[in-house]
Amino acid sequence: MIFKKKNNTAAINEFNQEIAGNSLTKDAWRRLRKNKMAVISLVVVIIYILLAVLAPILPIYPYDEIILDHQHLPPSFTKNAGELLMEKRLADLYTQAWRQGNLELTEEEDDMLWEWIDSNEVNKVWDYMYEKGNAMVAEGSYTLSSYEQRRIDSLEEDIRTELQITLKDVWYRADSGSERVKLTSLDTDEILAAYAQLVNISAEDQKTQYMKEIEQQVLREIKERTPDLSDEEYEILLNQEFNDMSESRLNTLIRSNVLVKLNNAIRSVGLRNLKDAAEDGTMEFPLEEEISISETISATIKASKVHERQYYLGTDYQGRDMLSRIIYGGQVSIAIGFVGTITSVLIGIILGALAGYLGGKVDYIIMRIVDIMYGLPYMLLVIIAMAIFGRNILNLFFALAIISWLTVSRMVRGQIMSLKNQEFIEAARSMGAPTRRIIFKHLVPNSLSVIIVFSTLRIPSFIMTESFLSFLGLGVQAPFASWGSLVGDGVTGMTLYPWKLFFPALVMTIFLFAMNFLGDGLRDAFDPQSKNQL
Repeated sequence: MIFKKKNNTAAINEFNQEIAGNSLTKDAWRRLRKNKMAVISLVVVIIYILLAVLAPILPIYPYDEIILDHQHLPPSFTKNAGELLMEKRLADLYTQAWRQGNLELTEEEDDMLWEWIDSNEVNKVWDYMYEKGNAMVAEGSYTLSSYEQRRIDSLEEDIRTELQITLKDVWYRADSGSERVKLTSLDTDEILAAYAQLVNISAEDQKTQYMKEIEQQVLREIKERTPDLSDEEYEILLNQEFNDMSESRLNTLIRSNVLVKLNNAIRSVGLRNLKDAAEDGTMEFPLEEEISISETISATIKASKVHERQYYLGTDYQGRDMLSRIIYGGQVSIAIGFVGTITSVLIGIILGALAGYLGGKVDYIIMRIVDIMYGLPYMLLVIIAMAIFGRNILNLFFALAIISWLTVSRMVRGQIMSLKNQEFIEAARSMGAPTRRIIFKHLVPNSLSVIIVFSTLRIPSFIMTESFLSFLGLGVQAPFASWGSLVGDGVTGMTLYPWKLFFPALVMTIFLFAMNFLGDGLRDAFDPQSKNQL
């Protein structure tokens, strides 16, 4: 068989030169690359998205881990938490000694410190007293009292020995000759026996204890479902709940209850053993190794010294790392921006395309609905939706998206009306293409450039709306965080702890500026009227 090579004839101009084809997308990308601010903004947006997506594997502390001793620690790239705590303790002791008259300063220094206190500049007082107190102790003009020295020694011991422990895996071996298995693979009776052996408690006492705890757990669930009942009514509902409870449900409650208690007991034993090693210096931290808990139980434990942590962006009012919370807050804020935009754009495209192409009664009904909803306060509708459906992230997505499709539908309607009488649409109609294909295969794709530009400009709007709702307490709820909720938390103590407000606000501002610059760049790139300007 002879195969003939396909002859692809290219278009040529009058100089017999081949004409290379081009498309709006390629031309827009060429123009976008020449816009330096848009390219920089695109890189910034990509970095933000990568940080948000890769947050679980980044070497950062858990965003919801509370360490009360680390409350309000300032940002530092050189000092760990222990050093900052010691500075904080010394500054507090020196300030108390000065106010009690035990640490004497000059009259000018006293006036300066009281002026700072009156103007609520307490940080300046602590910083000054820390430097001044250390200098006076070094030169011998001030000596710490026995009480003050005990507090310093106690903090030094805590810094040296206090550990943070995480259980990686827990292993169980019935006897020395048997193979070890993971604790979670045991059945409920074996887990109960392992716990009874570890804490040295009889089976009868153990059963009584976990049944009481399960009753309290079920009673809390009942009170959440049906509040404001009497104690007698709660007792009746509790008995009914246990009578209707299946054997598998009760077994699951027992298993989860005992596993939590067993893990806590293992953690306590491991913490006690490792604390002794940390105090006498026989182990190097951080470490991750398997240690023996009892004759039958061993655990792989990850341990580190709590006060050796470094907080590059400081901590919040519960001792949580601000860097972690900002990165994980970016997950929520960016997700709200993108998911809300995509949802609202899809709704707007469908309704706007149908109204623009079909016209008549369909157009009239859809546009009158849009006009009515435009007449209602946008933020009020979102707040009402959040109040009705509950304050969680999924409901927040729904509340923002269900109200935000109005402008998209009008924009798409206008684009479709300007395109539906073009020659290529007439050709599609003459070939018998159905309405669905004409709309979603011909009209909508030819409107995508405008839709893409509009979408990039809607993302900052969604993030700002969520931030406003979080600031009012109607947005993202703990333990989750968003940039808006972090800014709201930082406002309360902005004079004493400015980093709690500054860093989330800065991160959010950079992202919003980047999205706006990128949207402007895309608008210029897709604008056919300015193709020859660059």
